[in-house]
Amino acid sequence: MRSNASLQICDTALTAEADALLHHLARYRLSVMTAVERLPEFVSWRTRRIKAVLRTCERQSLIRASWLHQGVRCWCLAPAGAAHCGLPAERSGKLSESAKLRAFSLLQFCCLGSEPRRRLSTAELIHAFPHLPSTGLPNGYYFDPAGAGQLGLARLDAHRQGRWDRSLQALREDIDRHWQQPDFRRLIQAGRFEITLLTVFPEKASRLTAALAEHRDAGRIPVRCLALPELLPLITSLPRKEVLRHSRP
Repeated sequence: MRSNASLQICDTALTAEADALLHHLARYRLSVMTAVERLPEFVSWRTRRIKAVLRTCERQSLIRASWLHQGVRCWCLAPAGAAHCGLPAERSGKLSESAKLRAFSLLQFCCLGSEPRRRLSTAELIHAFPHLPSTGLPNGYYFDPAGAGQLGLARLDAHRQGRWDRSLQALREDIDRHWQQPDFRRLIQAGRFEITLLTVFPEKASRLTAALAEHRDAGRIPVRCLALPELLPLITSLPRKEVLRHSRP
């Protein structure tokens, strides 16, 4: 185990780029090269220089490399990297396949789409809305800076065998839960809150969108269904019962 002194030495040696990388991993739990390349600190860098930073952080035991799926490498925080970001050791280390799916769905949605978004931590959400309960909030809140700024909640629908009723019921529960919170209700009434359901196949996204349009709750909060085909390699590697258990981020 590394001593506190060695951690402090490592911290003082960190560059701004390495620090940005660690906090990016803290926010999304994992990342891939295409997402790291889009960070403001690396946007003008060549891939070779970015890989050098990754290797340095690995040598300093700040991050760990693994496989997202066959042929695609990903990185997550090691305990020392989590400590640097003020996180407990539980927020570091290799993710289970289901946790990897949830983390990558948010990374893909926020960092690898045509519209950049920022995933919000629970601490950031509570700071912005101090009247919200400090426990029991779902993961997956994000901020979309377009226009006047939009707060949203992203949910992952990983059901491979239909079950539209489960997806729709979960969305109705989300709508009711947020409508009952005064802080969220003010955002909803101002048109600054939305719910996004992430799914794998475009066909399912289209069918869910059509089903939602016919439901009476659809007009209360904007809800959209977005297909992320990039999730398919991760979905196919999961046992069906594990997909169903962990289908919501």
